[in-house]
Amino acid sequence: MESQQQYEMRSLDEARRHEMEVERTPLSERRENAASFLGVMQRDPALVAERIGWLIDGNYGYGEMLVAKRVVTNPRLNRRAALVQLVGIYEWMTPRDMVIRAWKKLTTGQKRDLDAAVDVVIEVAEREMKGED
Repeated sequence: MESQQQYEMRSLDEARRHEMEVERTPLSERRENAASFLGVMQRDPALVAERIGWLIDGNYGYGEMLVAKRVVTNPRLNRRAALVQLVGIYEWMTPRDMVIRAWKKLTTGQKRDLDAAVDVVIEVAEREMKGED
């Protein structure tokens, strides 16, 4: 029988494999996915934040959830950027480097709106993880 620690390690390995699969998709598909994600970040930051909430809740898999929760609990990270990158990978199937390039194309106002939406998700996740909700 698999221990909890073994299950978590296997799930984290699966999440890493998922990310590597995204990086190996054909370039044309990666570009199309990155353009789609850029459009969503520009037009609907609340949708990006909602999907980050889904990621933290485990809707993309247990390993993916563990990665997201580790980000939330690490205040030394740029948590906004890390969570946007993760949801770009797992929801929009866009490699991390392409997510970063897409984010750089946002205007200052779009970045501010996205940051504000992601901050709300982080605050909710922190409260839930502390057992306050």
